[in-house]
Amino acid sequence: MFVALWVAAVDYARERRQFGELSYVVVRDELENSTFLRYVLFVGDVANHSVIAILACATLVAIIRSFAVGHLGTPQVLVHIVTLAATATGAVLVAVTDSYFGDPLVPWEVIATGVIAGLRVDVGGPAERSGDHSSQIDTATDPETEASTVESVGRWAHQKPGRGRTLTVLAWAMGALGLLMLFSGSALYKIFVSEAEGAVARLPLWIRLLIMAAVWMFGALLFGGSSALLKRGRQHRHRIIPSFEELAGERYLLYLRPFALDSVMALPPTEAPGRLFRSPFELPGLTREEFIVRQFHGLGRIVAIGQPGERLPEIGAERGYLPVDDWQDTVSRLLDGAHAAIMTAAPGPGTMWEFTEALRTVEPTRLLLLVHGDADYNAFREAAAQEYATRSSAGAADVKWPPLPQLPDILPPAPHPKELLWDFPLKGILSFDHQWRPQFTRFPPTVPRVRHVWTIRRLVRRELKPALDPVSKLPPASPFV
Repeated sequence: MFVALWVAAVDYARERRQFGELSYVVVRDELENSTFLRYVLFVGDVANHSVIAILACATLVAIIRSFAVGHLGTPQVLVHIVTLAATATGAVLVAVTDSYFGDPLVPWEVIATGVIAGLRVDVGGPAERSGDHSSQIDTATDPETEASTVESVGRWAHQKPGRGRTLTVLAWAMGALGLLMLFSGSALYKIFVSEAEGAVARLPLWIRLLIMAAVWMFGALLFGGSSALLKRGRQHRHRIIPSFEELAGERYLLYLRPFALDSVMALPPTEAPGRLFRSPFELPGLTREEFIVRQFHGLGRIVAIGQPGERLPEIGAERGYLPVDDWQDTVSRLLDGAHAAIMTAAPGPGTMWEFTEALRTVEPTRLLLLVHGDADYNAFREAAAQEYATRSSAGAADVKWPPLPQLPDILPPAPHPKELLWDFPLKGILSFDHQWRPQFTRFPPTVPRVRHVWTIRRLVRRELKPALDPVSKLPPASPFV
């Protein structure tokens, strides 16, 4: 705020004059004889540079300390590298414009201060990820305090909706400005090369080319950083379920997966092939989990168990949090009351328990297995057989266990010479009839060579229709209690 006001005051107090081809800056005539004004400008100039110097030193100390104690993960390191590069670019441009124009053409103090202040924002340390529900976190085990424990676990996500809205607006502004700078090549070429005039024409050609390259690089940094900023803003605003009790009487689908896959599912989907005919808006701004979850939106709310200790929820299913040492009873109740259970066919101790519990409590037609890859699927089949044998033999005599479904081999897709193979992480959906007989619905492995922006979405909905239509026609499940 101070720097912005100071730049506005300086801009008013000084004016640029032209003497032939010579350009220079002086204090306005009506203010030139004011000793008080000169004193204010001098003090403000010192204060301005002091503020920037203090912020810069504090930022460097914070970054060095974070690197030393290992509090920065890979995303945070990349954020710091990008913003430091942007600050260095701004410093070079300040030096060039100061040397050749007498004063900066743009308020670099504001830009540099904003970048430095952005470095000081808490971008979040790396989440303490675990492979499954077995991660260790101290939580209350008393049933009477379970509700408060769940609420406190939700607060571990450090969500700040106000910050999320601010980051979202800032991300769109950064993206628009970045695109504007990237597509300003023609105008910059005229200003600095073909139609250069005055002081610009007197600059050496290499400096003019350096300024053009700096503008383009800064635009690329802004545009590239806007997507990460937009995702962070969405994470702050993503809905967290304070208590699963609010699902009572609602139609919901329970999404279950090993926590180890969250980092993979948070990546953007693999673009469909066909670079020359591909639309940039086929999969706009989605994560893999979000893309998959969207295929089930018409069937009810999609809810999931949040990973304990994560700073912010991943985009996709709504997250709710449970105590690590007392989660099985609640998950069993959620399975019993779900309109359908969507489970990733990947190994993990918690996932194996959830699969065998689903066999015991969920109707066969309400269970869907997401197949992501041959290795994970084959490991899931082996681990499921072992978990089923252990639980069915050790359980109470009055508990009836259905036969373990024979999960089939997943055959490779048939070749389509006229279409392009799409290497998407989801290979297909495995559903079951009333006798636990499996049916595999393949995710579209191929896409047409020529298509428009809506082709991919329509293709996915059409191909997954055999697996999703039976679920949509199921009667209401028993309410969650």
